[in-house]
Amino acid sequence: MGKRKTRSKRSASSLPKGLPVRNVGGSNPFEVSAAHKRPKFQVHNRVTSKQPQAPSKLAQALQKRKHQVQSAYKASKKANVFADNRIGEYDDTMTAEQQNLARLVRERSRQSKKHAKYSLEDDDILTHRGKAVDQIQHHNIVLSDDEDEDAGNLDAADTALHFGGGENSTKEKFDYYGNQAEGTAERMAQLYEKRKMDLDDLILRRKILKAEKMQSKEHQAERFAALDESFDQIAAQLQFRDKEKEIRQHLASKREGTLSPEDAEMADWDKEMKEYLHVQRKVKASDRTKTPEEIAKEEAERLHKLETRRLARMNGDFEDDDFSDLSDNETKGKRKRRKKDNANPEELSDSDDDETDDEKVTTRFTADGLVRVNKDGIVVGKAGEEIDGSDEDDEEDDTPKETPALDLPAPLEVRTRVNASYRAKEQYDGNESWFTGIVEAVHNDSKGGFKYDVRYDDGDFEEEVEPQFIRVLARSAEELEKEDEATAKDSDIKFKRQLAKEKARSQIPFVFEVPTTLEALHDIIATHATTGKEASLIMSRIHKANSVRLDRRNSEKMQNFYDVLIRRFIAVGDAIHKSGDGGAELGRYAQLDALVKLMYDMAQDAPESAAAVWSRRLGFFENAHAKRLRDSEFVRDDGEEAFSAWPSTGVFLALRALCHIFPATDLRHQIVTPAVLLLGQIVSHTPVATTHDLAMGILHAGLLIEYTREAKRVSPEAHGFLAGVIRLFAAKEEERRLRQPVPSLEHAAEESHFTHLRIGASRYTGEDLPQLSLEKQFLDDDSTPAALLNTALQLAQVSVQNLNASLFSAGTEAFFELTASILAIDPKAKKCPLPSVIQKAVASSASSLSLCLSSARSPLKRRQGSSIQEKAIKTLAPRLEDPERYSMSKDKGKSATQAAADRVRREYKREHKAVARELRMDATMVENERRHEKQAKDSTERAKRHKAFAWMENEQATMNQQVRQGGGLLQGGGMGAAKAKAASGKLGIKKGGKF
Repeated sequence: MGKRKTRSKRSASSLPKGLPVRNVGGSNPFEVSAAHKRPKFQVHNRVTSKQPQAPSKLAQALQKRKHQVQSAYKASKKANVFADNRIGEYDDTMTAEQQNLARLVRERSRQSKKHAKYSLEDDDILTHRGKAVDQIQHHNIVLSDDEDEDAGNLDAADTALHFGGGENSTKEKFDYYGNQAEGTAERMAQLYEKRKMDLDDLILRRKILKAEKMQSKEHQAERFAALDESFDQIAAQLQFRDKEKEIRQHLASKREGTLSPEDAEMADWDKEMKEYLHVQRKVKASDRTKTPEEIAKEEAERLHKLETRRLARMNGDFEDDDFSDLSDNETKGKRKRRKKDNANPEELSDSDDDETDDEKVTTRFTADGLVRVNKDGIVVGKAGEEIDGSDEDDEEDDTPKETPALDLPAPLEVRTRVNASYRAKEQYDGNESWFTGIVEAVHNDSKGGFKYDVRYDDGDFEEEVEPQFIRVLARSAEELEKEDEATAKDSDIKFKRQLAKEKARSQIPFVFEVPTTLEALHDIIATHATTGKEASLIMSRIHKANSVRLDRRNSEKMQNFYDVLIRRFIAVGDAIHKSGDGGAELGRYAQLDALVKLMYDMAQDAPESAAAVWSRRLGFFENAHAKRLRDSEFVRDDGEEAFSAWPSTGVFLALRALCHIFPATDLRHQIVTPAVLLLGQIVSHTPVATTHDLAMGILHAGLLIEYTREAKRVSPEAHGFLAGVIRLFAAKEEERRLRQPVPSLEHAAEESHFTHLRIGASRYTGEDLPQLSLEKQFLDDDSTPAALLNTALQLAQVSVQNLNASLFSAGTEAFFELTASILAIDPKAKKCPLPSVIQKAVASSASSLSLCLSSARSPLKRRQGSSIQEKAIKTLAPRLEDPERYSMSKDKGKSATQAAADRVRREYKREHKAVARELRMDATMVENERRHEKQAKDSTERAKRHKAFAWMENEQATMNQQVRQGGGLLQGGGMGAAKAKAASGKLGIKKGGKF
């Protein structure tokens, strides 16, 4: 059997193969809601409807999803753009007025079409004298006064004159001038003559009306002018107050506070109303804030650009160099503008020129007219007369100075401006004509002289002109000024290049390779830096040119550089202890500030790397401290510098910078928390053997208080150490030898140099409180004991004031040691009284403690347990053995890993099926929507096509009918011949031919 040729076409409503078909039968019994059943639990205040609810929630979900898919499908075909089709919007040649006019015309035409759409014709037509009443209008009357309406339309009289048919028309005429014709109709010539007379009369009346309007306008202007003059006369007699003076007096009274109660009340009222009526000014939106990556990239590009320019200047390459970095002070006063010389380099300035300058004559206007006056003010003649000279002298005065070429020892250069006598040998009777030109060539003659080829300004050319007929034109002041400017500019550029080259050789490079060791950094600083500021600048440029924000691959070398910076920071801090700040040249404190800022910026760039470096460095600090503690038990150094188990000044400053780089208020921090523990260990366990140890202990205790100040944490190690230091200054020996609160001060009271601290503090004679210093030379000062006591008291007072509101009546226990130590000082003891300055500090600390301990502590109460009468609310949740670890029966007997894997696999399978089901449903909805849209579009096009076919068939039938009837269906026309031919039925038949 062959294949069947005719196949059944699939209908437009059928879906493609594979798409799910919705069941049109009965609803799924599993989708029916359980609203028909009685509720399992009666919930209070819940109204249960007796009517059954919607039978299917799934159907509602499907309908909602269908609506969403349809909306998304319709929105997918929209480009979210619109074309601005307003008239003249994209036409640059149209002005705003033309656009508005064109749009107004379009809108009026559109509105007229809308109104005409609903103007339905009435079946009943009212007529008068054979014409419709609607067609009889008042503008048919020529003498009507309403002339502005229907302007530009033809009147009925004009229509009758043009198209009325003349005197052959037998139709009864209508008098268009307001009267009905009596009996017979008038002839058209008489009607036309009458109308002309009426129009002339109308024009005359219009002219008269226009003249009257102009006259009334002039009268009105004259009246206004008279009124203005009268008002000016009246206003001149009035006395207006000086508002500016009143404002100045009011402001002066307001500053002095002498306003009257009424004025003060009004000022307050005005101020309040301005606040209510204040409108925030709109400002121009600025550019968006740049990201740190963009800022780092711009800074790196700037440094690379400057380094490229520096290297180019060192090599003598000044192309595209604007020397913008050279200040005016560097180039100012180096060069002077040269004086104007004579027109010719070989020309000497003699006394004759000076006399000529002295005898300069000027022109002035007097009662006798324009006269010439010399330098003494004496009139030497009238303007226009000759003054002791010939025409040649005047001509020479009017023209630039000339120098004969014979006086020149060398030939003139090419392109020199000269005055030459044109064909001097051919002139009649020795008359010479001098013209301006340019030397184009120089020739040597047989006699050893020179001859020149001259090109004149008027275009003539003369060869071999002798030197006696050539005079060099003196350069004008403008040319000299331009030459001076060019020379000065060239010398300025040359000087700037030399200065830029020297500056580039002495400058610090802008781009460096990242040093990964401290020795490499010191080599760079020793090579390029001479001051501490330059060393800080080098380290800053290293960071900016190799920032982690530029490239993440820089993280490793920048992490090593961060460790180098910490070691550099410690070294500078140790140098401060040994040698001080170093003056303005070294500026070690400024170096520390710059290093802290740089380490903070690097920590912001790469927090993980900074945390790793600080964590490793804290480990080194702890190991070094443990080693020093072990060595302190055996080392007894009797040299100049005693051994100390306390960290160095550089390590202390590094720990102080740490709390400014990382947040110290976090509950737990991977860097700050270990640092706090390390400080507590250092303060409580490091033995104090010397004055240096005591000073370092006070500094570390203060640093521990600074770490815990913002977080309101109690640091018992710091409080105990400060209490022990204050106890060393007790008035009685027994108080000093009591047990110390921290192990680090256990043997301090037995040291000989600590027993005289009270005596050293009592000998202080300064008026100001002494301050503790980091420098080594401070330890040998007489004010050291007083400074130690003052610093300990200040730190204790700061800690007490900080923790006053956060101890919840536990201040007695927290500050017990501090209270006992301050009470043991007895600053006014007879044996060794402290100076008044120290006594005030002790009193201030004691008052702070008394304020903190003024409130009595509330007694503790036992918390009551829950009573038996309390009942729990009945729960309706299902009972599970472990709600957090739900397991199915099929997972019993499996291991935990296998059960978790099976559970994940089942969940993935369910989600996969759900996604596939949703995709199939969405595809079905989209396909149905597409088919409905296609069907609606095809139906519209089909209807248009059928309408066009019907019109064409109707027209064809009409044409066929006309052909059959010989043109009998033709209507209209203004010629009788056409109607006669149509009536004869011979329309379209050629003469002598066939139809």
